[in-house]
Amino acid sequence: MTTQAFLSGAGTRPAEAPVKKKAEARAAKSAEVSAAKPAAASAPKAAPAAKPVPASAAGAPDIKALADKVKERRREKSWTQGDVAKQGGPAAGTVSQIERCLIEEPTAETLTKLDAGLEWPANTAEAILRGNLVGA
Repeated sequence: MTTQAFLSGAGTRPAEAPVKKKAEARAAKSAEVSAAKPAAASAPKAAPAAKPVPASAAGAPDIKALADKVKERRREKSWTQGDVAKQGGPAAGTVSQIERCLIEEPTAETLTKLDAGLEWPANTAEAILRGNLVGA
């Protein structure tokens, strides 16, 4: 092959054929995937998850009520979570978790400490958690 033929591209034609085949193969595969997507999209959808039942209705501890009462009592006393801990309550981090409903069922010790730290009568936190005490 001469240099002029090579520079004009005459020598590159056969090498282009495999590139075209690869591009065509990718296009065909892409078309197959695209064709498969509508079938998957039209498949029946799963039923939505059941809505959670309020804790008090299910007989479970009402952590939301406890959280609200703890916050209310702290604000009433103008105390921080650390102040509750200093008063003999649970650690400030535990108070924070209770107020954010991150502890699903506080231990008996934690509830006893809440009563002490918030200056509530004995078993008040337990009664709120079980839904047996509306006003604290």
